[in-house]
Amino acid sequence: MASQNLSAGTNEEPEKPGIITPTPNPYENVVVPNDDLEEDDSFFLTNNQKYFESIVSPESTNVLLLGTEPSGFNFDTIMILNIDKVSKKVTVISLPRDIYIDYSDYVIDALRKTNPSYLKEKGMHRINAAPSIGQTIEYQKGVGRFNKPYVDFIADIIHEVFDIYINDYAYVKVKGFRNIVDYFGGVTVYVPVHMEYNDPYQDLNIYIEKGTQHLNGAQAEGYVRFRQGFDENGKFQNYGDIFRKNNQNRFIKAFISQHVTLKNLGRLSKIAELISSNINTSVKGWDSIVNYGALAEEALNNKYPIENYNLKFTDKFIDGSSYVLIETR
Repeated sequence: MASQNLSAGTNEEPEKPGIITPTPNPYENVVVPNDDLEEDDSFFLTNNQKYFESIVSPESTNVLLLGTEPSGFNFDTIMILNIDKVSKKVTVISLPRDIYIDYSDYVIDALRKTNPSYLKEKGMHRINAAPSIGQTIEYQKGVGRFNKPYVDFIADIIHEVFDIYINDYAYVKVKGFRNIVDYFGGVTVYVPVHMEYNDPYQDLNIYIEKGTQHLNGAQAEGYVRFRQGFDENGKFQNYGDIFRKNNQNRFIKAFISQHVTLKNLGRLSKIAELISSNINTSVKGWDSIVNYGALAEEALNNKYPIENYNLKFTDKFIDGSSYVLIETR
């Protein structure tokens, strides 16, 4: 049975990179203007790949949420939580794992020097493999903002392609995700379809009925990871990654609405302990935690709406595999 992926978990470091994949360049026939490039473009991570519009304002705060499948290093949950004090709203930006990244010669040459076999493997250009590439080439080792090559690399990719500067990150694995949901007493969320799936290899057992349900930590894990399985009639359905992303967005919105409250902000010290023991994050130290607490309090007091941003893209099959090509300038 095919495996499923998600993000969620403990504060453990990722294991060594898994195998990933090169594909024919779908942009190779597209003429991209490069008037704004510097004379030495060797430090650009892509071939001037730019999303067609601005998504966030420069003054806003962006937290990168990352999650891996339990058995690998590919990041199958890549989300950005944007808090904008000017427009007074919170936006959830979910990046499909199959987004094609058009890497520059700088990245290709670095891979050729460190691990040339990557250039022959399937999936190398997918954005969910970017952390693996960053770790392999030891991107900005010792000098990166987050002092973690896999985080620094994908953060800079997102900044370059989407013009979203990452202020902080939170990397969650399965056990930590369950612990956090259970600590807050679960989450009530709408389940769009009957979800039934079993994968002993990933210790994944999903059985959730359609409709509005209150989920504990283990059930919530199944909800945000589910992308294929049996429906209520016992027929196997493949819903795909976009379906899963929509569920993840729905879950994040429900969690924030139900648990980011003034009452819970009053328990900030206990929540800080919960975060430190279950999440690998750049938000360290009491001052940083208090600053985010103040930002959350302002959002609550001013009743910031929580919105989703839907990327503009097209699906394309390349050598029998499905990819996501974002709309570019």
